[in-house]
Amino acid sequence: MSDALLNTGLIATYVLLGLAAIAAVGFSIAHLILNFKKAKGALIGMAILLIIFLIGFSFATSEVYAHVAIPVGESASRIIGGGIHTTFILIGLAIVAAVFTEVSKLFR
Repeated sequence: MSDALLNTGLIATYVLLGLAAIAAVGFSIAHLILNFKKAKGALIGMAILLIIFLIGFSFATSEVYAHVAIPVGESASRIIGGGIHTTFILIGLAIVAAVFTEVSKLFR
């Protein structure tokens, strides 16, 4: 197979993937606008996730370690730390929800 054909196929794949992503986001936003009352729950959920990420991000430090395989800057280090803290918070909330569910079943 020639390199030109391979490059053309890869470019076409990237273009179609981009168009599919734009269409998915566009139709989601259109559905959100057309059915706003039904979408309130999803918007509240996204807002809660954003708040949890901001809490995790506020706990993160911008410390950069000297011996890492891929060097990152201070802002990237803080974003990565925020993602890790957010993951810990969400895991903790999932454990609390599971325990609460099981304990509430005992009293039914």
